[in-house]
Amino acid sequence: MRNNLYIITDFDYTLTSKDSNSSWSVLDSENIIKKEDLKKSQKYKDYYSKIEKEERIKLKEKHIKNWYISHLNIFINNKITEKQIKSLSMRKNCMKFRKGAKKFLKYTHKEKVPVIIISAGIGDVIKNFLKANKCLFDNVYIVSNIIKYKNGVINGFREKLIHSLNKNEIDIPVKIKEIIKDKSNVIMLGDNISDILKIPEHKRSINIVFSNKKEYQKYVDILYDENESLDKIIDIIKNID
Repeated sequence: MRNNLYIITDFDYTLTSKDSNSSWSVLDSENIIKKEDLKKSQKYKDYYSKIEKEERIKLKEKHIKNWYISHLNIFINNKITEKQIKSLSMRKNCMKFRKGAKKFLKYTHKEKVPVIIISAGIGDVIKNFLKANKCLFDNVYIVSNIIKYKNGVINGFREKLIHSLNKNEIDIPVKIKEIIKDKSNVIMLGDNISDILKIPEHKRSINIVFSNKKEYQKYVDILYDENESLDKIIDIIKNID
């Protein structure tokens, strides 16, 4: 039953396309960040992206956390303001939706299916982007890195840093737990196997990843091409009895 269903999804490169800005890179603008810091940011990305492919999970987690903190520190050192962040992220085209994403969000809203976005991105940017595109529906919940401000200037994140390898450790807010506690079917969406989270044994899940890495096949129920449309997910939902 669809009223017994909820969805847990990644955001960057899952609800957005592979060629989109990430919710982090939206803020990498020459208008608010010094050129030398933008070069530094790109250098971090080039270096840590390679490490992200390492098979040694402990090593990866340590380095990925360092990457996120280094990027955050660039924002802090450039004294980015809440107003600047809103200006950059409230643009409809600051990121690019995956094909079918807006239709997917509208459909799940119509069907009253909760959509929980658990993202290692920047929650403020995600929220503003969805709002600008009229897709911030009341069935959409965002669990992500929320910016903390001091006198209107970025000062860190409010809670524990969420990065790509610690999503299973994140404590979902009580409000969301209450909404999904009696729902036993879940569809999980991501572009990486680290987006597929552990769920209680009494729940049934369909784990779906958008990636061209064939080795992911053994870890998921469905492996779609990295550019596949979210229309496929709508079709799956429609076929849930």
